[in-house]
Amino acid sequence: MPVNIFRIFGLAGTGLAILAILFSALGYRGKQGEKFSLINHFISELGEEGVSAAAWVFNYGLFLGGLFLIPFIINLGVVLHSVLGWLGVVAGIIAALSVSAVGIFPMNNLQAHGIAAMTYFRSGLVMVFFFGLAIQFQPSGYLVILPSANWLSLAAFLAYAAFLVGITPKKPKGDPVEAPDPDGEPERPRVWLLAILEWLVFFATILWLFGMTFFI
Repeated sequence: MPVNIFRIFGLAGTGLAILAILFSALGYRGKQGEKFSLINHFISELGEEGVSAAAWVFNYGLFLGGLFLIPFIINLGVVLHSVLGWLGVVAGIIAALSVSAVGIFPMNNLQAHGIAAMTYFRSGLVMVFFFGLAIQFQPSGYLVILPSANWLSLAAFLAYAAFLVGITPKKPKGDPVEAPDPDGEPERPRVWLLAILEWLVFFATILWLFGMTFFI
C-alpha cells in the first residue's frame, strides 16, 4: 500500500498540537499556583510566557502544527473536487494559519492573540460547514468520503457554534480584545462554561481531523 504523504501531514499537524498541549499542561502552574484544569482554564493559557513553564513548547507546537495541516486541507479539497470542497479549503487554510498565529502571538500580547484566536474559531466553523456540505453532496458514482463521516462534521460545527454564541455576550461592543481574558475576571470560576466549550471545540476538531485523515 503506497504511503499517503497528505495523511502523514494531517497526522503530524494534529499530533503536534496534542503533544504540545499535553506536555505544557502537565507541569502548568497558574498565577495562584493552581494546576491546569479542563473545566476552568482556557487552552491559550498554556502558552502564556512567564506563567506557563512550557509555554515555548505549546507555542512552537501550535505554530508548526498549523503549518503541517495546510497540505492535508488542500488535499481534502482535491479529493472532494467540488466548489463546496474548495470553499472548505479556503476557510481551512485561514483556520490553520490562525492556529500558527496563536503560537506566534501568545496571551502576553492579548489583542493580537485575540484576533488570531477568534479568526480560528470563525474560520474553523466555516471550514467544517463547507467540507460537511461537500461530503454530503458528492456526485453519484464519485463517493470518495463516506457520508457517515458527516457525524463528525456536525459535532464539530455544533461545538464551534456553541463557543461563538457563548463568547458573544461576554465582550462589550467595540472591545478590541475578543478572546477570553482570565485576568479580566475578579475570580476564576470553579467551573467555567466558556472554557469547557472551548475544550469541546478542541476535542471535536481533533476527532474531525482524525476522521477526515482515515476516511480519505
